[in-house]
Amino acid sequence: MTARVSPRLDDELVSPAVHADEARIHEIFTGLRHTSGLAWMEPAGYRPFWAVARHADVMEVSRANDRFINSRRLNLMPEAHEESVKRSAGRFGRMYRTLAHMDDPDHREYRRVTRDWFMGPAVKRLEPQLSALAAEHVDRMAAAGGEIDFATEVANWYPLRVIMAILGVPREDQAFVLKLTQQFFGADDPDLGGAIGTPDEKFGLLQEFFDYFTRMTAERRRNPQDDLATVIAQGRVNGAAIGDLETASYFAVIATAGHDTTAASSAGGLLALIENPAQWERLKANSELLDAAIEEMLRWVSPVKHFARTASADYELAGTPIRKGHSVALFYPSANRDESVFANPFAFDIARKSNRHLAFGFGGHMCLGLFLARLEMRVLFRELLARLRAVESNGRAQRIHANLVGGFKSLPIRYRMEDA
Repeated sequence: MTARVSPRLDDELVSPAVHADEARIHEIFTGLRHTSGLAWMEPAGYRPFWAVARHADVMEVSRANDRFINSRRLNLMPEAHEESVKRSAGRFGRMYRTLAHMDDPDHREYRRVTRDWFMGPAVKRLEPQLSALAAEHVDRMAAAGGEIDFATEVANWYPLRVIMAILGVPREDQAFVLKLTQQFFGADDPDLGGAIGTPDEKFGLLQEFFDYFTRMTAERRRNPQDDLATVIAQGRVNGAAIGDLETASYFAVIATAGHDTTAASSAGGLLALIENPAQWERLKANSELLDAAIEEMLRWVSPVKHFARTASADYELAGTPIRKGHSVALFYPSANRDESVFANPFAFDIARKSNRHLAFGFGGHMCLGLFLARLEMRVLFRELLARLRAVESNGRAQRIHANLVGGFKSLPIRYRMEDA
């Protein structure tokens, strides 16, 4: 059965501002989950798509990589923006071609280049380095005298420095990468990406970023180091060196998405603990709950709001016939509040059992950096729990206006250190 929704609801579902309004967006998602079949969306100025809001349906699409492909349409953006991107990309002669934009067999082969670096055993050896970086950022909190913007001063910088250290990017260049991330993932927020107005300006910044990593690629091919940049620069696919576009795109997705989602989850996780003080006290008293708490933070925040797929053949999903060429949008925050999977899904529970969240996606395109993200958060919260006696809000948290990857522009907090 095909469900049609009101034009206003169609428009709200793609609105970056609505995705920053937790109450409203989850009201919309709850209604979609309770809709028979799938809902067909025709928001003004966007190409239409099917909204996939239930956990089981998101998993089904994610498993069927051959039936629902990435390369045709990865995310929801206005048609005018899509056309501007195409024109600007043509003038600049390049465009992203990241792992997320690829389908098999290319996706499988390019993913294999860095896979071993992101597997559990390889990530585990990074823990001492991560611990030192986490301590450095909590030291910053101690020096701040009990008040800080946790989003801008800690959550954004800590995972950035982790991924930059792994790549081998010098510290003096890291502010540039943070700027790129905020302006592209926050492109619809007037306080962030809104500073770059035209597609030409956005692609100008992208070209500058690509040029930076193209130079790094050439240097690592001449002088290999023990870092991820060398692995990418010297990587081979089907016996040949990776092309310039794919190499620069590989760097881009690791340097940006590799830290932005973890930043959002860390800030959102701390906010959830502040808003649920009994959970904070329970976690302070029982460190064995930390792993479960991290999973609940990931479910609760769900930093990736959606990805789109395109049907490569006719398909039936949730009793709804989907025609070849039609788009489906997978809404992960909705799947992670699905009442049929999660008991009391709107409660933040650090001891939640069988937490089958989809914050990292599912199937062949499941997040490559999931082990690293979990370790980063575990190490940071271990440090916070050990050194913070108490923490509370110190003003209104401000979420980024974005319908693709959401995070926090600001999270002002007040706190007392254990040794204060």
